[in-house]
Amino acid sequence: MPSQIAEDTSLRIGHVSRALRELSGRDLVECLTPEARARGRLYAITQPGLSLDTYFRDASRRYNPVAKSATLLGFVPKIRAQFALLVVRHVSREFGASAVRDVLRGWGVSPDDLGADDWLSVDAYNELLELLEARFGDGSFQFIRSVSAKVVPAISTVRAEISRLVPMEVLVERAPVVYSKEWNYGRLEVRTGKHRAGFLHYEWLPTPAFCAGFHGAYEGILRSRKLSGTVTKTRCVRRGDDHCEYVMEWS
Repeated sequence: MPSQIAEDTSLRIGHVSRALRELSGRDLVECLTPEARARGRLYAITQPGLSLDTYFRDASRRYNPVAKSATLLGFVPKIRAQFALLVVRHVSREFGASAVRDVLRGWGVSPDDLGADDWLSVDAYNELLELLEARFGDGSFQFIRSVSAKVVPAISTVRAEISRLVPMEVLVERAPVVYSKEWNYGRLEVRTGKHRAGFLHYEWLPTPAFCAGFHGAYEGILRSRKLSGTVTKTRCVRRGDDHCEYVMEWS
């Protein structure tokens, strides 16, 4: 009952009632006694609500590898939503808004509810990229790589850095600053040389979609600076390395 939820969560009853209305509208909970007065209504979680609850619990455990005696911290790596919104906008222009809406019906997040400065879990991001690759790609994730190359340079923090009138060797050294603003996801280190930079990613979940996305991001940054060059992936956690590495070379 709402009163029990309020007591368990230390929330005001008005906040609980409003939350229950919103959850009901999303089919995540349902009122089992709609004929009862407000104080006597009994709510239960629905199957979609149960699936969402399980998702969050599993995500929390996945990103907290702890000993049995340790306390679970409840940390889930997240990425700022601007990239997702730019990807949806770009793919909608390329393939039509109707086709993209069909794809997004399978996503657990509504883009209409997102702002550029909101944060999405890495699982939600990976789900979006997987859905887009399944619909518009061929399973190689070259589609995600291509989209990322076009979209990442438009991210506000990336765009601000690219526009700096500094040599490329100086620019790439600032990559960890951008990374920390956009990805609460891991750690990025950069090693630079003459016309060369290595980007070392120490991350929680290097899925094929994310690897393709970062590969494309570095290619897009090269193009945005109007430089000819290549980006090669030389290490990958999924192949047994302790980090992923992308080597950028330009002339």
